[in-house]
Amino acid sequence: MNVTLQKTKGQNGLILIEIVKADYAPKVEAALLNYRKTARIPGFRPGMAPMGMIQRQYSRAIQVDEVNKLLQDSLFDYIEKEKLDILGQPLPVPQEGLDWDTESMKFSFEIGLAPEIKLEIGEKVKLPFYTIEVGKKVLDEESMQLRKRYGKLSEPESPKEDDLFFGLFQQVGADGQPTEGGISKEGRFSGTVVADKKWAKSLLASEKNQPFAIDAVKSFAKDFHLDSVLGISADALAEAGPSFVFTLKNIYRNEPAVLDQELFDKVFGPGVVTDEAGLREKIQAELEGMYKRDVDVHFFNTVSAHLMKTKMDLPVEFLKKWLQQSGEKPLTAEEVETQWPSMERGMKWQLIENKIVKENHLHVHKEELVDFAMNMVSQRMTQFGQAIPAEEMEKIALNLLKNREQAEQISEQILQEKMNAFFKKSFGLKETKASYEDFIKLASNKD
Repeated sequence: MNVTLQKTKGQNGLILIEIVKADYAPKVEAALLNYRKTARIPGFRPGMAPMGMIQRQYSRAIQVDEVNKLLQDSLFDYIEKEKLDILGQPLPVPQEGLDWDTESMKFSFEIGLAPEIKLEIGEKVKLPFYTIEVGKKVLDEESMQLRKRYGKLSEPESPKEDDLFFGLFQQVGADGQPTEGGISKEGRFSGTVVADKKWAKSLLASEKNQPFAIDAVKSFAKDFHLDSVLGISADALAEAGPSFVFTLKNIYRNEPAVLDQELFDKVFGPGVVTDEAGLREKIQAELEGMYKRDVDVHFFNTVSAHLMKTKMDLPVEFLKKWLQQSGEKPLTAEEVETQWPSMERGMKWQLIENKIVKENHLHVHKEELVDFAMNMVSQRMTQFGQAIPAEEMEKIALNLLKNREQAEQISEQILQEKMNAFFKKSFGLKETKASYEDFIKLASNKD
């Protein structure tokens, strides 16, 4: 048997395999002898049928089977021995009129070879990296939001701009009277979403049961959806028209919770926070954690965009053919052409990622998966105020990892964290301090 590699065009190639009878004949003979022992052929007891009869009936099928096994073993043994970095899977070259009685048979398999790539990584490559500062204003706002979240609703007599106005919305006609069979539903809105300044002023001086003629579109801010408040579709509201009367029934005010021990215990657990300074420290730590995640995601995407500019010679001809044949449902040439741009990006990134992981030993190990899953379980239990022994937590984590999709998701997350740590050490960082609002604006633009 002889196996050779023939480069064709670019990263496309052929693996040529020549098989002679001596390579498979002994296995065919052994298979026939073994089959004879158990074959049930009319007129003969098991194991007593003439060998010639067995050969005439079954030798060709067994020969084909043994040759196919030999081909597969030889093919992948050669790829492993020669350390060929291939993309996709080898594709057999179809043959017509193959003579199975000849002394020598030749087979060919198309392959796509992964290209050699050189990644531009180093301190000389300067990439933007943001540090988000948590200012006093942000802490004040977050503290107030927390107080409002745990606050209580009151019903004041005199309204303020950010109060909630509850009442009846009625669809009206040109005469200002309720439309028969039209929309008539109760709902509420915050005074901060009122865009009509004249109406906003009237609301602040309003009394209960006072009606207001409003425009469903113009009276409110653009990001306010009256259809959601009324529990109807946007199309239904558009069909009804903009003319409505809103009759005020009640005013509600969110009275922020008092900064006391009761609130601290309710939010963070008994005794964890004991004063406002401790509250602000907790808020700051949580914000910094959230900001760090956003910054890391942005930096990872920035590095990815830089590395994706790497030039690489993919075996396009082979890959397109392989994509047509590899899936459960074969793709047409037209479908492959349509999907090729996104497929090409995916393959390029996989090659880049594999190179970085292999050269820098960033593989994800089982122990890391278990530790990560245990930490996930611990965090979830803490949210519900529960604590369980480490042994029990490990059992839950291992059970979680039995779900293949969940395990792959965790593995990808750990790998991304490892790669991000590597990127931060390997690239030059153009550090910029910014508020979170400025970071969002800057990050939305191309660096």
